[in-house]
Amino acid sequence: MDRELRARLVAFLRPFYQDLDGASRFDDAERISRIAHKLYTPSEAEARSFELLLLFHLLGTWLAKVGNLSRTLLGVPGLTETELRQIAATIRVLDQPATPAARAVAAALLIDRAGVRGLIELFGRARREGNSLMDVLRAALADVTVPEWLPEGAEEWLHRRREARREVCRRLLEEIAMEDH
Repeated sequence: MDRELRARLVAFLRPFYQDLDGASRFDDAERISRIAHKLYTPSEAEARSFELLLLFHLLGTWLAKVGNLSRTLLGVPGLTETELRQIAATIRVLDQPATPAARAVAAALLIDRAGVRGLIELFGRARREGNSLMDVLRAALADVTVPEWLPEGAEEWLHRRREARREVCRRLLEEIAMEDH
């Protein structure tokens, strides 16, 4: 994707990454994109669709909702309806990715959420969702599933992140039990 198109697309999408509290999630998309790029190098023919997937994936089903595809086409000249529909379809099935590009993005999401930073996000959401500290710790310690579609190189990375998270959980449990003295 050429720089000019990417810049227009980023400028268009950035407001949609704003949470209700005003915090931007665009940094999350960029961090996940860096992970995905380490897991997968697209061919020249796939590069544009991979970049589009990386820019849209955290918006979930936003692109598939009525009016948003048209809004994007009007707001960002140079995109096509076909490619945006393909991206929307890929995003819908990221839980069971079928292509190498989709597997890289799904794995990047998994790896990003698996570490200590992901644990901190879980703590932040826990209160809003009515979960206790112990609920979060139990869930984090029980998270051991490795999807069969994980690309090469991702499993070791995922395990390292999960182990760092488990260490933080163990230390928190020690403090709660007053065993840290």
